[in-house]
Amino acid sequence: MDFDKVKPVPLDAQRSPSGRQDVGPKTTGESLRPSTTEPLQFDVTYIPEPRDRAERQNRLNSLYIRLIGLLVLIVPIPLASHRPVPWALWSVVVACLVLGFMLRLIVREPDRKLRSLAHADLILLALAMPAFALLQLLPLGHLVPWAFAPDLAPTAITLNTSATLFAVLRLMSYAGVFLMTMEVCSRPQRTHQLARYIFYGLTAHAILAMISLNILGDRFLWGDKTSYLGWATGTFVNRNSFASFMGLGILTGIALVTAQPPNTPQPRRKSHRNVLSPQMIETGIYWVCIALMGTALVASGSRMGLAATGIGTIVTLIAMSGHTKPESATTSTRPRKVILFVLVIGLTAIAILSQSVGERLIFSGVAFDTRLALYQNVWDLILTRPWTGYGLDSFELAYPLVHDDRVSPAFIWDLAHNTYLTLWAELGLIAGSASLLALAAAALRLTRALRRSAAPSLAIALSLGALSLAATHSLLDFSFEIEANAMLLIVLIAMGLSQTPRRPRGGRP
Repeated sequence: MDFDKVKPVPLDAQRSPSGRQDVGPKTTGESLRPSTTEPLQFDVTYIPEPRDRAERQNRLNSLYIRLIGLLVLIVPIPLASHRPVPWALWSVVVACLVLGFMLRLIVREPDRKLRSLAHADLILLALAMPAFALLQLLPLGHLVPWAFAPDLAPTAITLNTSATLFAVLRLMSYAGVFLMTMEVCSRPQRTHQLARYIFYGLTAHAILAMISLNILGDRFLWGDKTSYLGWATGTFVNRNSFASFMGLGILTGIALVTAQPPNTPQPRRKSHRNVLSPQMIETGIYWVCIALMGTALVASGSRMGLAATGIGTIVTLIAMSGHTKPESATTSTRPRKVILFVLVIGLTAIAILSQSVGERLIFSGVAFDTRLALYQNVWDLILTRPWTGYGLDSFELAYPLVHDDRVSPAFIWDLAHNTYLTLWAELGLIAGSASLLALAAAALRLTRALRRSAAPSLAIALSLGALSLAATHSLLDFSFEIEANAMLLIVLIAMGLSQTPRRPRGGRP
């Protein structure tokens, strides 16, 4: 009852017809009789209990966790969404999801503070990339040097305005996914739930890839493949991009195996643990799924995919073993060391014994010389416009301006095969480094949070492992320029940052 809204009874209504003021029931021997007058009327306002509000919020967060998991599952289906039409489609879908989430917060929880505001500096630094890309769309082409005749030079800085515009839409969809993941993964239970959704979704992609390779005759479900025949690519066009996708799935599985599920009681004696307990059965299922994704990874024939996955696995296990309580019998680092040893040795043996990967390892020196010549050529392109670049997603049109005989003209070099060089060629050294600095700052923040935590965190360890995998693979390939991989990476990073403590006012994070 809200007593601030109780209407007082007028003073005249409290007096008897004789003029005396009745202050209570009669006590002079008269029996208490029911009053014939109208009872007092009160305006009653029901105030919702905090538990009801928390339940509504939990239902909303659980719904959005499922939607994010579903999004990560279906985005790779249309050729890893590496096409303009999927970019536009997913940007609309993500915008609708973010709008619905924010409207519900405004109506139901107007006082709630957004968790993502604790990392506003990282968000603003990352948004510098699409902001500068919009600047490249303005008619400022006369301010930059061109290798064309003045009457043939584009009016804007970018060489391809439509590609740059679609790229901005793609980047803004990443920002929306980051925001949603940050807001719904406020508790370890939710990050664990989302990690399971992602893990099982990527396992389904691994199974589909092996079916397409071995049963359907190396075809897509919707038609024939035109490239990378004989290699597992799943729904991706490129085998290296698919390898990164599988690598992130393996890291998620390793984190789930080594992490203790939240609110799960542990037996006092490990020797009495039931092999057929639900937890042990779930662990066995995790290992089966990891083996399936490892098989698909090896079948892709990606050398860098194997190496990056190995590095990401090591970082994830170190992060999971870095902060254990000595007095706790359930957080021993010995099982994780055994897992690390078996996994690294197993991946190495499979890579050497596998005919496909083994042959590619033998001739890796020749391929590296070709890549090195390409990188030198791309660096020359960067120096021609070190501050403005040639436009986001315009590398394919810009590279022929400097392509010389150092790089074989027998191939069409529409990608730099190095994400760092691609960003600098398209956006310049300053704007192209903004997103890289944001990711580096996120890694530093996650590392600090891990050091300060009393126990290992699945989300933080998985985020650090994913960042390590992406940073390594981006040195020699373009895997994380693909929307399916980039969106998954953003989700994993947001999961980790959601578990970092809020930044105090006037203090450092």
